[in-house]
Amino acid sequence: MEKIAILAAYNLENTIKEIVERTNKFVDLVIVVSDGSNDNTNLIAKIAGAECPEHTKTRGKGFAIRKGIEYSKKFDPKYIVLMDADGQHLPEEIPNLIQPLEKGSCDVVVGSRMKGKIKTSKINMIGNYFLIFLSFLVTGKYFSDTESGFRAFDAKKLYQLKLNSIYYEIETELLLKSLHEGYRIIELPITVLKAVPGITVFDGIKNGIYKLKLGIGLKLNK
Repeated sequence: MEKIAILAAYNLENTIKEIVERTNKFVDLVIVVSDGSNDNTNLIAKIAGAECPEHTKTRGKGFAIRKGIEYSKKFDPKYIVLMDADGQHLPEEIPNLIQPLEKGSCDVVVGSRMKGKIKTSKINMIGNYFLIFLSFLVTGKYFSDTESGFRAFDAKKLYQLKLNSIYYEIETELLLKSLHEGYRIIELPITVLKAVPGITVFDGIKNGIYKLKLGIGLKLNK
């Protein structure tokens, strides 16, 4: 199998069918992890054609992404796309993100909202810029969008990362640990045409603290 998309979903029974069907057009398999959902997201995703790991009560985006990555290993893919399942990311942009990987010009592609089009609140934009600054502070590398949930990976490289995140800090962990391993990372513009409820200010502060701790810890372990 060549291309797999992993989607973390939570209580999206009204929209998951459309997202799975649209995503299926651009990958060989869609994996939906809906842990913690108390509606029919899991069932509807399966009916739409997705693979769904055994459902648990554990909730957290990081946990769901890690579970999806582990589940994907049995299909031995070349490329893995991580994408939000709430409709903010366009499955139609998947080929754009995978193309540089197929050409062998990078190991990770980050879909940058800042380089493309984004619809979000002012407070979220301020928070994003603050987290971008913190990432530069601890890595010395500038990325226009460090918290993007739309990314594509060389599967073997992704599997080599030792991930531990439970919640929204998964985006930070993926980026910083990829940099630490020396992976070649590029950004490409993506389009986010709808604003969806995202992380809270408190979540953003926790993520910022995590970013500093992880970045400093990785530097000390060089």
